Amino acid sequence: MTRSIFGKLLLSHLVIILVSMLTMGLLMSYLVRDHVIENKRRDLLAKGSAAVTIVTPLLTNGQKPSAALLDAMSDMAGGDIWIMDKTGQIIAGQPPARWKSRHLKNLAEFWNTADWQDGSGAQKILKPRRLREPAIIAALPLPAAGSGQQTALFLFSPVTGATRTALALEQLLLYSLGAGILAAVLIGLLMARSLTRPLADISRAAAAFAGGDYQSRTNAIKSDEIGQLGRTFNSMASELAQIEQNRREFLSDVSHELKTPVASIQALAETMLDGLAKKPEQRERYLASIVGETKRIGRLVGDLLDLSQLESGELTIVREKISLSELITVHCTKLMPFLEAKSLIITTELPETIPPVIADPDRLGQVLANLLTNAIRHADTGSIIAITAHPHQQQIALTVSNTGPGIPAEHLPHIWERFYRVEKSRSRGDGGTGLGLAITKKLVEAMGGTVNASSTPGEITAFTITLPAKQ
Repeated sequence: MTRSIFGKLLLSHLVIILVSMLTMGLLMSYLVRDHVIENKRRDLLAKGSAAVTIVTPLLTNGQKPSAALLDAMSDMAGGDIWIMDKTGQIIAGQPPARWKSRHLKNLAEFWNTADWQDGSGAQKILKPRRLREPAIIAALPLPAAGSGQQTALFLFSPVTGATRTALALEQLLLYSLGAGILAAVLIGLLMARSLTRPLADISRAAAAFAGGDYQSRTNAIKSDEIGQLGRTFNSMASELAQIEQNRREFLSDVSHELKTPVASIQALAETMLDGLAKKPEQRERYLASIVGETKRIGRLVGDLLDLSQLESGELTIVREKISLSELITVHCTKLMPFLEAKSLIITTELPETIPPVIADPDRLGQVLANLLTNAIRHADTGSIIAITAHPHQQQIALTVSNTGPGIPAEHLPHIWERFYRVEKSRSRGDGGTGLGLAITKKLVEAMGGTVNASSTPGEITAFTITLPAKQ
């Protein structure tokens, strides 16, 4: 039972209640007893002093107080009064009947106390084992009797009510303890249910999610700590569900991207094996197509490898000073055949004093090639592709823009996703793998920069990257 939340809560409540009740009961019992005994002690000494005032003249004249007088003073003091000398001889009155002579002899210790020596008398609190009530015995000095021995007026009074009050407190404590235990059980049950219900709901949702129900969510989302746990679980479940969805889409996209070139290679190879391509130029055209498709598969595999290394953090980035003007010139020259094929013109606008950027030369070249290739692919025939750069807050902003169909606003947030197509029906026949922009974003971020895109459909589309500049 103590392993459950209910058992632990109940046990903790019971322990707290028991310790609190016992501590409070013992403290109150002690305080009540001490208060009652102290009040009785003061009252007994006051009445004893009054009795001394009465009997002192009698003893001075050589007379003994009468039994009636001592009985009256005993009734007034609420106890027993007697007169006894230092030898233990009773001069007047009688001590309590239940006290034997050995108890009387033990009273001789009063004669040697400091309080007795200074004339104020002495008192002692007795707690005999066989008496239910504690008792107070006091001795007040008197003039010497006829025997010449030092004499004292003794008073003995039980402290009635102290034990009775303590017993009443103990009974009250027991009743309170029973009520506390009942309250602990009820409160522990209510608290345990308030805790276990949302935890059970979270557990149910987690079990369903683990079983493959990626839409499973918990309803335990209140503003307490368990609600925070529930909201965290829902957030985690949403992210994992999205990851799983991305994984499935990735596998589907990769399968689709590989299926087309593989099917093309197979068809061309079977045609050649069947001897249907009889003319040399036909065979050369088929072989060139096969080589082109294999290169396309190679590019796809290379892009997938780069993207995997970027996402896992395994790709090594080398940071060096790079001149943007030189880098742009090199890659524009490489892409000149593609530019000429669409009658495109590239213009560059870079300040002469622009500082070099800090980046990986190979990876920045890959980013620039991706952006230029993407611009060439989507630019209108005979249009201009503009490359501009300018310093921006200790960074360099590099922009590649082109005129063309553009990208609708609702698609802009998704163009960085793998295999994302703005036009779903568009094929990869133009040579793209569908991973260029995803790799571009990851590479720029790995080099400490940012990338964003803006587009006005039918007009200008611009991609801008920012990289740290050499100060």
